[in-house]
Amino acid sequence: MNIRLLRVFLLICLALPWGLTHARELKIIFSQYTPPYVFEKGDGIVVDIVREALKASGHKVAPVYVPIGRGFELFAEQRVDGTAIIRENSGLKANYSDDFMQYHNRAFSLKSRQFKLGKLADLKDKTVVAFQNASKYLGEDFGRVVAVNPDYKEMANQETQTLMLLLGRIDVAVMDESIFRFYREKLIAEGKAPRATEYEVFQLFPPTPYKTAFIDASIRDAFNRELAAMRRDGRYEAIYRKYIDEYFTVKQ
Repeated sequence: MNIRLLRVFLLICLALPWGLTHARELKIIFSQYTPPYVFEKGDGIVVDIVREALKASGHKVAPVYVPIGRGFELFAEQRVDGTAIIRENSGLKANYSDDFMQYHNRAFSLKSRQFKLGKLADLKDKTVVAFQNASKYLGEDFGRVVAVNPDYKEMANQETQTLMLLLGRIDVAVMDESIFRFYREKLIAEGKAPRATEYEVFQLFPPTPYKTAFIDASIRDAFNRELAAMRRDGRYEAIYRKYIDEYFTVKQ
């Protein structure tokens, strides 16, 4: 390459957005089908946020849908580039992003059970099913309560978790409110659960913020920059609004 062509090449590179010359397809782990956050067809609130935040630096997202435990293994083995919906107390050595979304976890019970759940200790003698890794992600106090409850378990399939509650097979389901509402409507539409079944919601947990994590710190930095820009210009809120408008015209 002669000097003139080299200069042209360098000018083109400098004109490109930061990091675009190193853009590539990134394998990012997402939890398996947790609507409205992750859908099987490859979209959802979380997928759209991550995809949009990485697009500015030229990266494309190749979603990898696996259970949380398997996702930890793949990341630790560096067989992927990043993982979404994770907290720093996961134990994974990674380059963690800023908080980019949060779950609003609640305790759900059937109204017919007439439970009064005012504190975490009220769960100690109930049959409780929570989402996978809830005992780690929902705080030490919750972890201590469920550690001594022989009728506590965690489940990756949150549709089954919702169905178990609505059919009265468990006392309490602990999960994100949007996920519960989505699956309740789905199960009712499929004739698997009656709409007449009334439930109660107990706010025992503060919002649970989550991060993404990356092998490469420079990708993490690019993600953080664009995430901040998305919050400023309204794209972040628009992603949430898209799914709320589409899926949560809910008849109670």
